[in-house]
Amino acid sequence: MLCGREADIRTIADNCRAGRFTVLTSEPGLGASSLLRAGVAPALQRAGYITVVHSAWQGRYFAERLRDAIATAVHEQADGAFVPDLDALRDFLGRAHRKTGRTVAILLDQFEDYLQIQAETDIANDFDAELSDAVSSRAGCFIIGLHPDAIPALERLNQHIPNLMGNRMALGPISTEAGKELVRKAAARADMKIEAEAVDQIVAAPPAAVEGGVHPLFAAVGAACLLEAESNLKSRVARAATLTANGGAGRLILGSIDPVIDELGTNHAELLLRWIPFLLSPDGRRLVAREEALVAHAGKWNRFAVTLLPLLLKKDILRALEMPAGLRYEIARQSTATVVNDWWVRAEATIAARQRALFRIRSISIAAGAIILAYLIYLFFSVKQT
Repeated sequence: MLCGREADIRTIADNCRAGRFTVLTSEPGLGASSLLRAGVAPALQRAGYITVVHSAWQGRYFAERLRDAIATAVHEQADGAFVPDLDALRDFLGRAHRKTGRTVAILLDQFEDYLQIQAETDIANDFDAELSDAVSSRAGCFIIGLHPDAIPALERLNQHIPNLMGNRMALGPISTEAGKELVRKAAARADMKIEAEAVDQIVAAPPAAVEGGVHPLFAAVGAACLLEAESNLKSRVARAATLTANGGAGRLILGSIDPVIDELGTNHAELLLRWIPFLLSPDGRRLVAREEALVAHAGKWNRFAVTLLPLLLKKDILRALEMPAGLRYEIARQSTATVVNDWWVRAEATIAARQRALFRIRSISIAAGAIILAYLIYLFFSVKQT
């Protein structure tokens, strides 16, 4: 997922050296979390920073968990005798710097979850103020990663952080060549060869092919599906012919969720089909749904709802959100929503085709019955006249 991201890593590291606050925006699935965790954090550690990556925003005690994560990082990376205190975040980071001589770099990943889950609560108001104070004082280096549609919610910090979006980085797709490198590396890790034509087909097939380059997650999914298909065939070469035999690279990527849903069983799959309109908007974006609404819409599959929800959580199709108004559910990731939506469209089309076929059969049966009835009536009157 870091193929072609070297320049992005350098830019964020340079921002930290200059003491700049960075906002990293990325459409879902483009690899922002991988960039922060596997790219930026190690780069900053090599540059002498104490690094903390935090993405646990659920529950009332998210701020305490962040402080614990900072204390653990200072303890493990710089000073084994460092003891956390109840200082404000600004003072906490300042004390860590004085004790170790090193700056703490805090990478706040999936920050859209914080903005969504902790919206309009006293806890969020307090954390907004404490975070803004620490950022404005430059007590540490801060990088916030979030989806672009969360920017309006983030802008509530404008009043506390001057030039909030002044160092915004928008993470785009990777280049075509980087996408090909990603696919080739996936094959190498599996100790398999891969045909150049197969690589080309994966990066050129939607949804891997997007405006501006290649969607790294879907390219990785396409490579994984092809490698699995070849492994099932006892082949050590990933071939373009196997892609064709499976309906093409795009169909292989979009169908990657099918085996997972098949494992649910018929009744659970039927119920998931009924739930999709509550979990996805008409344009395929994720929606948040209450458990009560899902259960109420289960219909004759009502008794399966209590077992389906845990299964969907376990299989990483859904995730639970601990929101102030209660527990909510949504599709685990937007990239997952893309393949689930494709499964739903295909399932609905199959149902519609089956209904059309049944209608035709009924129509033919009715017509045939009418003809037979007319013929019998004709015979009856013919015999009677005779």
